[in-house]
Amino acid sequence: MDLLTVQETAAMLRVSQLTVRRYIASGRLAAIRVGRGIRVQKTSVEHFVTPVVPNNERTGLTDRPFTFDDPLWDIVGMIDDDGPTDVSINADTYLANAYADSHDN
Repeated sequence: MDLLTVQETAAMLRVSQLTVRRYIASGRLAAIRVGRGIRVQKTSVEHFVTPVVPNNERTGLTDRPFTFDDPLWDIVGMIDDDGPTDVSINADTYLANAYADSHDN
C-alpha cells in the first residue's frame, strides 16, 4: 500500500494542494487520516484519473477527409473578397472623429 501526502498527490496530478484537498473534502478522491496528516493511496489516484476519449458521434466529427461531396464545400468561397474596405483602411480616422465628437462641449 503506497501512501502519498497531499503535496505528492498534487505533484502527481499537476494541480495545487488546495485542489487535492477540495477533491478529498468533496469525496471525489478517497483519503485516509494518518495521525494528524492526510494520506492518499496511489491506487485511489490512479482510479481518480480517467482517460478522455472523444465521442465522434456526439460531436458529429468523423475521420473522413474533406471532399467535394461534403456539405461544407458549398459554403467555401461564398464571400467574395475584393480586398480591404473603406472602414478597414480608414479605421483610425473614423475612431478619431468619433472620439472628437464625443468630447465636444
